[in-house]
Amino acid sequence: MPTNYQPEKFKDLYREFRSGDNLSDRLLIEVFGGSRSPLFFPTVKDRMLALKDARKALDRRLTFLDDHWHKIVTMVRRVDTVHSLDELVDLHRSLNVIAVELFLRHVGVMELHQMITFYRHRITEKVIELVLDRLEKPPCPFAWFNMGSDGRQEQTFFTDQDNALVYEVHGSAEVDAYFKHFADQVVHDLDTAGFALCTGNIMPINDKWRGSYAHWLAEMEEVFSNQVQENLLRVIILMDITYCAGMPEVGEQFINRVHTMIRQHFDALLTMARSAVMSSVALNFFKKFRLERSGEHTGKFNVKLFGWAPLIMTTRVFALKYGIRVTNTVTRLQKLEAGRHFDADFSHDLQRAYLVLTRAKMISQVEAIVSGSKYDYYLDPEVLSDEEREELREALISVENLQKLAYNSFFGGML
Repeated sequence: MPTNYQPEKFKDLYREFRSGDNLSDRLLIEVFGGSRSPLFFPTVKDRMLALKDARKALDRRLTFLDDHWHKIVTMVRRVDTVHSLDELVDLHRSLNVIAVELFLRHVGVMELHQMITFYRHRITEKVIELVLDRLEKPPCPFAWFNMGSDGRQEQTFFTDQDNALVYEVHGSAEVDAYFKHFADQVVHDLDTAGFALCTGNIMPINDKWRGSYAHWLAEMEEVFSNQVQENLLRVIILMDITYCAGMPEVGEQFINRVHTMIRQHFDALLTMARSAVMSSVALNFFKKFRLERSGEHTGKFNVKLFGWAPLIMTTRVFALKYGIRVTNTVTRLQKLEAGRHFDADFSHDLQRAYLVLTRAKMISQVEAIVSGSKYDYYLDPEVLSDEEREELREALISVENLQKLAYNSFFGGML
């Protein structure tokens, strides 16, 4: 009988069908065809035509990504061969344009973080190399460090300088003078190359962010022991430090010392935790967006200050509490999950929150680029789709949940 089916012919297909491993045609058409799939196809031929259109769209997307990837690889390789700052400026500008184009083609946050951080790291190394070519040989080994979003490998479309400089020889006026001049030159050239001057002056042209290893040890003892507001900010910034250029051994020694200091000064960690817990999130009592009611930002909220930053800060203090030394926020969350300090669902909610909040921050950056206005981290939720607004609201709720956990974990609910 034609309806006497043989089970073995269908077992594997049915298993895929039930597990969802096999993408449906409707989903493929909606994802790659860019249009909503019909409720049903009148004929198999109609289904085939729709899938062919989706395949054409997929081919165009793959061609676009392949073309841009080869451009990125070619430009980053050129960084190693340039001999002038002007060439670096052009390369940085072109790479930034590609990054924005990829974002607007829905390339993900973590992919863009990795790419932008990588090419900016290489450009920074090249700037330092070009400066050293103009100066006499350094009088002693040194290390140049990245901090902030660069230190966390979380770079986006706009960047500024958050750096520190450490060198080995102490007590020599000549050595100090050399590295002061060196820092002046590097900071100036980084600014020219597109790394804006830090408004908080977290740069080695500032004596607080440049010095011998012995000088830094004395400074850190004061900073970690005396928790006034200025010192708290310096401690927080140091917790995201990564080596960039110079001698790796000097970099490793200094970073090890920073982490030893935080273990020895739990009170400094408590001060950071208090600051993280008390940071406001852009939700009101009814879990709706808390927006500016007057002024130039009416109807908007600062997505960095009232969403992204509280998540970064609170994740950081948990990572430090459990001796996790990686600096990237998502990796910190993964390590907290792996160490069973956070359960899987909670960790995944927070990772999703990070991606949503960072994407919102990047959208606000593109809004500024498109409008030709100064970027200030403010986002109008109305520029988002209904689904994106709900994702953003849920992300902020996840941040509040993390703050509540920190409140109980560090202060026993008695802050």
